Formats: sequence, C-alpha cells, structure tokens
Amino acid sequence: MSEAPERSEVAVLEDDPVARRLLCVLLDRIGCAARELASGAALLAADLDTFDFACIDLGLGSESGLEVIREVHARAPDLPILVVTAERGVETAVVAMRAGAWDYLTKPLDPDLLAQAARRAIERRTLSRDVRELGKRLAVRDGLDAILGRSAAIMELRRQIERVLESDVNVCVLGESGTGKELVARAIHREGRRKEGPFVAINCGAIPASLQESELFGHERGAFTGAVGVHRGRFEQAQRGTLFLDEVADMTPAAQTSLLRTLQERTVRRVGGTQDLPLDVRIVSATHRDLEADVEAGRFRHDLFYRLVVYPIHVPALRERKEDLPLLVAHFLRRFAPDVGRPIERVSPDFLETLTHHEWPGNVRELENILHRAMLSTDGPELDVASLPRWLRSPSAVAGKSAARVVAPVEDSSDAARRASMPAALREPAPASAAIQALPAPAESRSLADLERDAIRQALEHTGGSVTRAAKLLGIGRATLYRRLATFPLGRPT
Repeated sequence: MSEAPERSEVAVLEDDPVARRLLCVLLDRIGCAARELASGAALLAADLDTFDFACIDLGLGSESGLEVIREVHARAPDLPILVVTAERGVETAVVAMRAGAWDYLTKPLDPDLLAQAARRAIERRTLSRDVRELGKRLAVRDGLDAILGRSAAIMELRRQIERVLESDVNVCVLGESGTGKELVARAIHREGRRKEGPFVAINCGAIPASLQESELFGHERGAFTGAVGVHRGRFEQAQRGTLFLDEVADMTPAAQTSLLRTLQERTVRRVGGTQDLPLDVRIVSATHRDLEADVEAGRFRHDLFYRLVVYPIHVPALRERKEDLPLLVAHFLRRFAPDVGRPIERVSPDFLETLTHHEWPGNVRELENILHRAMLSTDGPELDVASLPRWLRSPSAVAGKSAARVVAPVEDSSDAARRASMPAALREPAPASAAIQALPAPAESRSLADLERDAIRQALEHTGGSVTRAAKLLGIGRATLYRRLATFPLGRPT
C-alpha cells in the first residue's frame, strides 16, 4: 500500500466517535497526522491553511455536511476535501462536488482507495502551495520595492509605511488620483505581519449604491431579489489578511453605518442574516478627497472618520518629486518593452526636459500612459520629443531647436552652499531640472543604462560606498542594487 508523505496534517470531521477514530487509525497507517473534529464549527474555527486535506462526513447529525463543505471551500479554495459517507448514490456525489468537494469515498472505507485519494490530495495541495509561492516570487515589484523614487518626499513616504508594518492600526492613504495609493496599501500588507493572508481590494466608488453593503458584508440567500445563494462579502474574503477600501469617501450613508458597526464590534453580519461572524481583518482605506471637509459638510460620518483615519499617510503628487522622473521613466520603459515588442535603448535630453516642465495633473498614472503611447509611436530605439503628444511638446522641441530650449532654473552656488550647511533632515530636495541635468549626457542622447549607472554612481558617492544606504536613497532593494552592480561594476562597495 502506497504511503502519503510523512507529517501530512489532515482534518477529520465525523460526528460518530467510533467512525472518527477508525478513520484516524487508517490515516495514521499511511503517514498522516489526523486531527479529530466533532463539529463543523470546530473545523471552521481551526486554521485551515495548516491542513494538507480534510475528510468530511456528509451526515453530521444536526449539521449539514454540504453547508460545512461550502464554507470550508469558500475560506480555503485550495484545500482538497475528501467526502466520506455511507450514501452511494451518484446524485449525492455530484452535489458534494458542486459544493466544493475534491474526492468522494464511501463506507465501509477501503484502505487502499483511501491511501490513493490521500496521496492525490497531498500532491494537489503541494502543487497549489508551490504555484502560490512562485507567483509571489515572479511579481515584478512588490512591497516597498514598488514605491519607486529617491526624492525626499518618497523617502519620507517609505518611513511612514515602515512605522505601521508591525501594527494593525487602521491606515488611511491620502493623495491625488494616480499617485499610487493602492501600491502603498499593498506595501503595507506585503511587508507587514499579515502578508501570508489575502489582500482584498474594493473600489467603493465603482459599486452601485444599492450593492455596496452586499459587496462589503455579503448576503444570505433570499435577502433580496436575485440573491439566489449565500455570498461572502469582501470582509469575509479578507479574513486574516488586509481589506483595502479605495475611495472610501464614496460610500453611501447606509454603508458607512454598517462599516462603523463592523469596525466597533469586529464582527460582520451579512445582509439578510442574523448571525454575527467574527473578523480578523486589517483595514487600509484611501481617498483623493478631503475627508475632513466631507465630515464638516455632513457627507461623511465623523465617528467613522475617527475609526478609519487613525494613522494617515500622504502620497506626494508627481509634481512634488520631479527628481524621480528618470527612475520612473526607466522603470516604465522596461515594463512596456514586452508589450511593444522591442526595447527602447535611449531617451533624448529634450524628451526628459519636456517631461520635467509638465505639471502632471494625472500623476504617475498619466506618466505611465504617456510613455506607453510614446513607445508605440516611435519606430527607432530612441524616444524623442516627436513621440510625445502634441499638446505636451514645447515650441522649441517641435521646431527641433534644442539650442533655444527653455531650461527650468537650476539652483546657483549660493543655494547649493545654503543646502549643504543645513542638517540632512531639513534639506529641501533640489529642483527636478537640477537632478536631471546633474547626470552627464552625450551631445545627442543618453541610454537608459547610462541614466541608471550614473544614478547609482551618485548614490554610492553620496553614501561613501555603502550599498545598504545607497539602495535606500535610490528607493530599491539592496539585492536589486547588487544585481545592477554586477551588470556594470562601479568599484568595490562597502
């Protein structure tokens, strides 16, 4: 008889103590550590992620085995469920499979069939875990690494995020549209202690008013016309993880009232339901509106405001950190190269200068769209002003007279001396044009590799060769910086 891998954890749900003990003995013989459970409530209260599979009897006395299967599958979709029952009808098997069961065994149990089913279940569970871990590793950028930039504003943003990583305090991310508020929320989740749990996001402004409560809190069957089954809301889906409430200021008054009750009681009640379900969820909200003004105008509950905005984090607009433009440009050009079908090797000085003069009302999202369009609009390996939208080009760039182009003021020697004499924590960032022009450039164009190399060289010089501090200054991970140094050595780091 084939044995399952050692130390496999199995949940055994059976109300008959004799049958439950017999099943545990059979599982023990094939190398599985069984945990006996006498009720569906006990199983649902356990940490389902610790089990490799679950054996559930359909006949649980006063409980419905099918309802338990549905709830277990909803909470842990990757957990294989083996149905164990005395019923041999095909219809029963079909109903169980539709409820979320993965395999079906009938009593009296055949030890060989049980061993085969257990082995397949463990292999499936292992594969699901491997795929999930691989997906995390293949993420292009995640956590704090997704917060690109080395400006003073971005460094302060990263410090604010780091302060709340080991806490479950409710965070409200404030900032204009397109600044990357969801990136901040994901960084808080990915770098915090709930990173193993789910990250569930919902845009409150994109949901019709009549459906907001149902989407957030779920609903019971028959709660309203069209509610043909039980629906788990976003709060339940985010159990043991993070719920991101984007555009929270757009919630209806009724949804605000229900949200306040949920935050106060740490429980959720589905629409049309009578049972309060316990919650273990961290709340991160976001809005581009002035919540305090909405409270004063009566559009947002003041008591809910104090519950949500415990720790506010402000995301700077792109116009406040234009010195980050070279890094952002390089990032988006690498990101869109597969979609465009070719890499862009160079960007012209006029191209970067034109981007610097723009005020970016749409922030990073606007920059992302313009760069994607520019890459699709050019045939060569270089981006120049001609690839930008006509309304964004400067008159000198359209005429092709780079010698006559207008340059933003660069700080003079007295300004530089004043900044150098100030404590580092009080220095204001240099003008964006100064940050861009500080990088040496050939007469006609500079490659992205040159931009990146020069930025890294400057960071290492500024930090005395410390890779750790240079990585923080550049807004990238230390491992990422080491990989870049291996590509173009700049000297021996400390």
